[in-house]
Amino acid sequence: MNNSIDEKEEKEIQEIIQTMKRFLSDTYPKGNIKRNFHPKMHGCLKGTLEIRNDLPDTLKQGLFKSPNTYEVWLRFSNAPPKIQSDKSSSGRGLAIKVLNVPGTVIEEDPIGVNCQNFLMTTSPILSAGSIRLYNKAIKAILFGWKRQLVFALNPLHWRSLFLTLKHSKKHDNLLAQKYFSGGAFRFGPDQFVKFVLEPHNSNLGYTLGKPKTDNFLREQLKADLKSCQHGFTIYVQVHENDKTEPLEDTSVEWKKEGVPVADLWIPAQDFDFEERNKFGEALSFSPWACLEDHEPIGGINRARRLVYKELAELRKTENSV
Repeated sequence: MNNSIDEKEEKEIQEIIQTMKRFLSDTYPKGNIKRNFHPKMHGCLKGTLEIRNDLPDTLKQGLFKSPNTYEVWLRFSNAPPKIQSDKSSSGRGLAIKVLNVPGTVIEEDPIGVNCQNFLMTTSPILSAGSIRLYNKAIKAILFGWKRQLVFALNPLHWRSLFLTLKHSKKHDNLLAQKYFSGGAFRFGPDQFVKFVLEPHNSNLGYTLGKPKTDNFLREQLKADLKSCQHGFTIYVQVHENDKTEPLEDTSVEWKKEGVPVADLWIPAQDFDFEERNKFGEALSFSPWACLEDHEPIGGINRARRLVYKELAELRKTENSV
């Protein structure tokens, strides 16, 4: 599969980068630049990833080649570009950084060791299924109601708007949600997959016994991890059909059943303290900080490579003053 960036894509990506940089410059003071999306962090947590020992030979690829246990950093977040109440409908994010992975990586991780990053959200799709549409959507999202109105009046954008609203929901507990990789990824030399993270206990809810605050998701996460371990299982959906499982168009949900490949464990812990919160804010994640066997695939992933790198460098530079 050709996964290179052509001249048209390059132009669109550079426009996206400049749009996001302008938004960040207009929104935050120097020294406190946050992420363009997922700026509200609920918590930065320690965990472990256990690769299962019963995988079929076809799935023994890359990180999943053999049974092993890895330390991970986890960052839970809200997706919208502006920090808002947890009571609002939105997407939630879970970024996973698997540490000290064996093999050759595509990009070095700023943390200083070989890493495999997974960037996941509660939406099974990325509603702007192409770089061109994403370029238009991002301008509408970031720069006020007039741009949003113009975007919304175009019938070519209605499907994207419908999908965005469909998958923007209220959530009571971050540990009870399914998370999805959105884009597709290589899985060894001749397979492609999407990753799905399913909770071990999907019945967890809001249990604090008081009215929800604007930050109740962090408060609930702290309560749930005070004395009890929680977990997720990672599944892969293996690509077989370009029509039902397109590699380029991220707006089409893959429906096929996943195969379990690993378990993610989050032990009981205290994570809400100044040093950890600063560390979590400083962490950067990119799907391209990964093993070659898990190369990100498709236009949106190609855009993310340049966009995430530029914006991470911007935060690092501006926040060091």
